[in-house]
Amino acid sequence: MKTNNSKTRNVLLALATAACTLTGAMANEDAILNSDPININGYVQEAPATDHELETVKNELRKQKQAIQVNKEKGKKYKELSRTTEKLADVTEEMIDERKESQETIDRFNKKIDCLMKENAADPDCDEFVRGRRNQDVVSTGQAAPQKVEASISVPGKAGDRIKVLPYSGMTAISSENESLEANIDAGLRVESDITERLSVGLGFGYTILKTTDFANAYQGYYQSGWDRGDYSNAYAGGREVEYSNLGFELYSKFFVTKTNRFRPYIGGGLSYNRSSMNYMNNTNQSYTYQNGMEQNVMRFGDEEVISSHVKAQIVGGSEVIFTKNIGMNLELQYARGLGGNLSSESAMSGPDQRRLEELNNELISANMFSVFAGMLFQF
Repeated sequence: MKTNNSKTRNVLLALATAACTLTGAMANEDAILNSDPININGYVQEAPATDHELETVKNELRKQKQAIQVNKEKGKKYKELSRTTEKLADVTEEMIDERKESQETIDRFNKKIDCLMKENAADPDCDEFVRGRRNQDVVSTGQAAPQKVEASISVPGKAGDRIKVLPYSGMTAISSENESLEANIDAGLRVESDITERLSVGLGFGYTILKTTDFANAYQGYYQSGWDRGDYSNAYAGGREVEYSNLGFELYSKFFVTKTNRFRPYIGGGLSYNRSSMNYMNNTNQSYTYQNGMEQNVMRFGDEEVISSHVKAQIVGGSEVIFTKNIGMNLELQYARGLGGNLSSESAMSGPDQRRLEELNNELISANMFSVFAGMLFQF
C-alpha cells in the first residue's frame, strides 16, 4: 500500500513538472512573437503604418497583377491555338482531297471489274473498259476476217478543266557589270491551265519600258581661234537620254507545293522570246554659235536605233491567294537572264552613237533581272 502511494506521488510530480515547463515555453514564445522587430543592425524596427483601406488596395493590386500575367499567358496560348487550328485545317483539307482521290480510284476499279465480269452488259459506262479492250483484240488478231473497228469513248479527266487569267504589274531591277537600272513600266497578262492538281502550264506576254542617261557618251565642245575668241557647248554634255522597251512572249510551268485551296505556294520556270528596241530620245541637231554672230552646225544626230530579239530563261516563286471560287490574287518573285546574245538585229545607221546603243543593248540582254509582280487571278 505504501509502495502504491509512492508511485502515485511520483506520477503527479512528473505531470506538474511537465505542465510548468510547457507554460514557460509558451510564455517565452509569446514574448518573442509580441516583441518589436529588430533589423540587421540590432535596433528595434518600427512596424510600417497601415490601415484597412491600404491593405485592401494592396490586395487589389496583387490580384490585378496576377490577372495581367494570367491574361498574357492566355493570349499566347490563344495565338498558338490559332496557328495549330490553321495548320490542322490545311492538313485536314489535304487528307480529304487524298481520300476523295482514293475513293475515286477504288470506285473506278470496282466499276472496271464489274464491267469485265459482265461483258455483254449494255451499260454505256462500260464502253471505256469492255469495248475498248475488244476493239484492240480485233485489230491485232482479226486479219483474216476484217471487222469494223469502233473507237473507244474516253472519259474526260481533270486536266484543262480550270483556266486561269492573271493580269499583273510590278517593278524590275536590272543589274549588270556597268549598269543598274529600274523599269518605269512592267506589266503583262498570263493564261494558264492546270494539268494536275499540283502542276500547271501557261502562256503569257509582258511589256517593259525604262529610260536612262548614257553618261558614258557625254561630251563638251569648245572652240578658240587665233584672231577672235569664241566658245560653244551643247545640251548633251551630261549624256543623251536612252529609252529601252521590250515585248516578251513566255511559256512556263508551275509546281504547287501544297494542295490547299486558299493559299497555293508554288515554284516554277520557263522560257521567253523577247523583241527589244533601244533608241535615243532627243535627236535635235546641235549647233555652235560664235561671238562674231556666225553659226555652224557641227553635230548632227541620225535617229539611231537598235532592234533585236533574244531568249531569256526565268525562275519564279510565289503564291496564289484564293478569295472566292473565281477571284483571287497572285504574288510572285522572278529572276531572269538572257541566253546567249542577239538572235537577230536591225539597224539602219552606222556610227559611234549607233555602236554605243548596240553595246548597251547587248549588256541589258545578258544582265540579271529581278522582278516583283502582283496581280489579280480569275478562274473559269
